[in-house]
Amino acid sequence: MPNEEKIEPNTEKEEVQAELVEDVDDDFADAHPFVPTPAEEPKPEEPEAPKEEISPEEEEVPLTEEEEPEDLGEHAELQGEPDLQYDDPNLLAIEEARKKWAAYNRKSGRIKFLYSTIILLAILAGWLVPTLTMRNSGTTPLIIGLIGAVAGIAILAIAGVVRQKAAKGVLRDYFNAYYDSVNAYTLKPLGVDDIQGDVDCKITTEEFLEGGAFDKVASVGSRDNITFTYRDMTCALADAAASVDGGKALQTIFVGKYLRTHNKLNVSDEGLLIYFSGNERALPPEKMKTLHLCERTKRFKMYGSSQDKKVLGKKIRDGLARIRTDKLLVDVTIVIKPGRTYWYLGYEDDIMVLPNEKPFDTRFIKEYRWQIADILETARFMNE
Repeated sequence: MPNEEKIEPNTEKEEVQAELVEDVDDDFADAHPFVPTPAEEPKPEEPEAPKEEISPEEEEVPLTEEEEPEDLGEHAELQGEPDLQYDDPNLLAIEEARKKWAAYNRKSGRIKFLYSTIILLAILAGWLVPTLTMRNSGTTPLIIGLIGAVAGIAILAIAGVVRQKAAKGVLRDYFNAYYDSVNAYTLKPLGVDDIQGDVDCKITTEEFLEGGAFDKVASVGSRDNITFTYRDMTCALADAAASVDGGKALQTIFVGKYLRTHNKLNVSDEGLLIYFSGNERALPPEKMKTLHLCERTKRFKMYGSSQDKKVLGKKIRDGLARIRTDKLLVDVTIVIKPGRTYWYLGYEDDIMVLPNEKPFDTRFIKEYRWQIADILETARFMNE
């Protein structure tokens, strides 16, 4: 294997880097030119900034101050121009696999259009020619035309099945190349061993609900459910999406990475639920509404008993302080049960959808690599 950069998650106390630059809000004061107010008119009072609404239950829980880590790693800039520098063999492998798939997809589209045009012209000719040359032959031209149409449709259908089967094979090769390269780039530099599974490995509905963040689902989709060992701790990780019955249509409740790890924490059967809120696309689990809020900080809320939260020692607290939601990591739900920890990592399409026609932008994989490093290290602290 080519030399890989060794990523060591920094667990020392660190200072948080500046927040990612947000788009300028059009309502921001300096977005408009200054217009003087006439002297005879009273200057209107500026409205107070809206205050965050806090439920009565939250008002009873004081805001806990967190110690900030100094260095969160070499995080990628998620705004601006795409990063098309494939400075690692695994990143280059993803782009080469994407090119192969995109070229096949374009070629297949052209062939489909050509076949369809030829067959439609043949059907039209099969009706027009007999009609013009056999005017006094009764229904014979119509019968010949129908036979030609049926034959053309059958040929078109058979060709479609053959193309679809070939496309599935090429697409599967792309998926395998993508996930093998992503796992090699993000996990192996951490010292991860014994990666088992592939893109066809899935989780069951029961496995998704096992964590307890969600009470029920209508459907669960998944892929690349792998197991591996991180510093003597067995882990499982899968891409997953879940939805519930919203009445007229299914409603998405989770899209992202579903990580399962072990722990040695002495918590009750109810356990703890920690939720890191994110941007406007966050999908907080409904389960939180039924749980007791025992702690809140500027970045997360913790639900469960005050007795259970005492098991979160300094190392674990330092690890939690490193978890940051951003434009890529939409939100994070952590459920701590006796012996097992469940991590629902909500991610944007930049990670969950494979690149197609556009070149592979490496910024998001590079950011994910640092995020999963911090999360796995926090999970290890829970297992000590």
